[in-house]
Amino acid sequence: MKILIIDDEKSMHVALAPFLTEEGHLVESGFTGEEGKRKAVSFKPDLILLDLFLPDVKGMELLSHFRSQLPSVGVIIMTAATGVKSAVDAMKSGAEDYLQKPLSLDDLQIVLKRFSDKMGLRQEVKVLKNYMREQFGSEYLFLSDPAMEAVYEQIEQLAKQEKVTALLLGETGTGKEHAAKLIHYLSPRSTKPFVELHCGALPESLMESELFGHEAGSFTDAKKQKPGLFEAAQGGSIFLDEVGEMPLSTQTKLLKVLEDRKFRRVGGIKEIELDVRVIAATNRDLEKDSKEGRFRADLYYRLNVIPLKLPPLRSRPMDIVELAKFFWKEACQAFNKKLDPLPEKVLSEFQEYPWPGNVRELKNVINRMVICARGSQVTVSDIPDEIMDYEFVEPSDGEGETTPGTASEKDQIEKILAQARWNKSRAAEMLGITRKTLFNKIKKYNIQ
Repeated sequence: MKILIIDDEKSMHVALAPFLTEEGHLVESGFTGEEGKRKAVSFKPDLILLDLFLPDVKGMELLSHFRSQLPSVGVIIMTAATGVKSAVDAMKSGAEDYLQKPLSLDDLQIVLKRFSDKMGLRQEVKVLKNYMREQFGSEYLFLSDPAMEAVYEQIEQLAKQEKVTALLLGETGTGKEHAAKLIHYLSPRSTKPFVELHCGALPESLMESELFGHEAGSFTDAKKQKPGLFEAAQGGSIFLDEVGEMPLSTQTKLLKVLEDRKFRRVGGIKEIELDVRVIAATNRDLEKDSKEGRFRADLYYRLNVIPLKLPPLRSRPMDIVELAKFFWKEACQAFNKKLDPLPEKVLSEFQEYPWPGNVRELKNVINRMVICARGSQVTVSDIPDEIMDYEFVEPSDGEGETTPGTASEKDQIEKILAQARWNKSRAAEMLGITRKTLFNKIKKYNIQ
């Protein structure tokens, strides 16, 4: 592993470099923040050991630089015992871990082992991504946020267990259908059918026939025999989207099918053996629904063999930017528009918004902006009103009031925003206020 040490204390380099080299790592040193930036570009480290208190650059600013410019590089913070809070804040901003000074070499080994294991996981995910791109092209978008890397690992493990039922959980629009397809196409069943059913899209009277098929004459409009979706999926996978909307009567029959691995068509007497993997998805709390009688508890336990939680988009800031750029390019091609790439200020605004509709909402917003674009460039003013007008709740205790000083509060905020390149989180930190307070002040003063 290639490790870059950035610390202004020579004694740290003297102690760490020989130890790390003896452990089999390649080591490079930087004694200032600016030297560390240069070394990071030329040395291309896998991991940076970063002191939070440097003579020329604040450690948090340097961490932000590495997270934006070198997102694949891990950063471990080093700080004195009195700086633990800063280290924890740094981890919230993207650091992998932290070490207290004076450093314990045993602690360092533990942290390096933890990071090395994570690197191995990332390499597996990278191989998985490349395989899927080769097999299925641009239909499958793979994201870089650490939260999604954990999801991809679970998908790979689920895919191997081809007979195990999977339950995908998450808010509407988080990508559950996408994950279900990945589970299928990475499994030994990939050459067999992948069949989908949205359980809330059919009336109760048609649900059973759609799933299990029917015999001719089994009901008024059944003029001929019709195989159901389970038969269509033989050897492959069936994806039951929004399974929480399935009628209780159909839930009963689905439970029996999962237990017996066979079924009868509606109106039929012949039992049909079933070789299908069931992947279900829901945005509901099925455990709560089962306790309140809205969902069969025994079916819930049958489906919930291996649950996979899809995180909401608001908890994946790196993915917001990556998805926005991807959808922007896709929309420009679809609507035959030649537009410049999305500017950083627009992407920054996207990262501030909580995206209650998740990925689906982001895609719709991008499509709307592309369709409505009049020139080759878009600005913050082109972002739909519902995003720019989104109300954060102001703290009730007056937290974060600024002191204007010699300049007006508006001028001060504009100056800090410019210095922070419109990164609101960084600007709020520089102003000593919360991000929510800053957002409300931007709106109050109509700062653009």
